Amino acid sequence: MINGKDKRKDRRQPMRYMAWIALAPNDLHHCLVSDASDSGARIDIKDAEKFPDHFVLFLSNNGSARRICRVVWRNPNQLGVRFERSMAAAEKATAAETSADKKDAVSQKSAETPEPA
Repeated sequence: MINGKDKRKDRRQPMRYMAWIALAPNDLHHCLVSDASDSGARIDIKDAEKFPDHFVLFLSNNGSARRICRVVWRNPNQLGVRFERSMAAAEKATAAETSADKKDAVSQKSAETPEPA
């Protein structure tokens, strides 16, 4: 949509996709993603005002596809969310940080270990 009101950076694609909002490990709420882009989505859900400003959106039954969401607008039966970053990206960042920490520890240990005479 091209007009003065639309401030989206990415073009949204209409869809009807079942998903789940996770408020806690065993507290999942069924919802419907009615459009999505690389950076966000519109979610249809009853009592939208009851949901927090940040949550995890599960896009698959097994939880392999999920997004960390921040609510940018809401009305009684819909939420507009921005994807903060995917859980996979967060996990990769954590793995990279752990790997870097291990490399630093090995480098530091090597620097402290004297060469054999």
